[in-house]
Amino acid sequence: MPITAPTLHAAAEQFREHLNRVLALTVTRTRLVLIPSPTLPRVQLAFRQGGRPVEAKLHTRFGVIGLHLAQTCEAESVHGRRRQQQRLRTVAYRYTLSPDGAADPLLRWEYDKQLAPQCRHHLQGTVELTIGRHAVRLNDLHLPTGFTTIEEVLRFCIVDLAVAPLSREWDEVLTESYEKFKGDCAPRGRR
Repeated sequence: MPITAPTLHAAAEQFREHLNRVLALTVTRTRLVLIPSPTLPRVQLAFRQGGRPVEAKLHTRFGVIGLHLAQTCEAESVHGRRRQQQRLRTVAYRYTLSPDGAADPLLRWEYDKQLAPQCRHHLQGTVELTIGRHAVRLNDLHLPTGFTTIEEVLRFCIVDLAVAPLSREWDEVLTESYEKFKGDCAPRGRR
């Protein structure tokens, strides 16, 4: 289901409310806020307090890990039933998991519509890899991933990191949210 509204701000507000509901029923009550761009017709949804980026603290089987979510959206004009509407479109995202006290995120899923020549959808992190006889940090590469949804990152936190879900319906909430928005807010390979 595409998110459409008369304005970019109104469409982004719908998306923000949806994601805050999903977060509150899965891993955190930390709320995403809407940050309009001062120069471009786009908005960012992110965790902020006092205007500064923050992480939601998750209690995992490995200790406290900070979850950072940031999604940048633009809108494209579409014809509605009665008037012109704005359809929300993701143009960038950054989802990170950082162990408490770490200087850099352990894992970082990113997408940037404008990124070139690297993979636009990629995974990076502080993990060290051995390639032949060479040690390389994952941060030095742009490991291709395809489009990574917020729902899949939250599922990873619950299933693999053992974050205690905030409701019994967490699986249904994530599945419903994914099904509702798959492909509609995603860039679908557009440049």
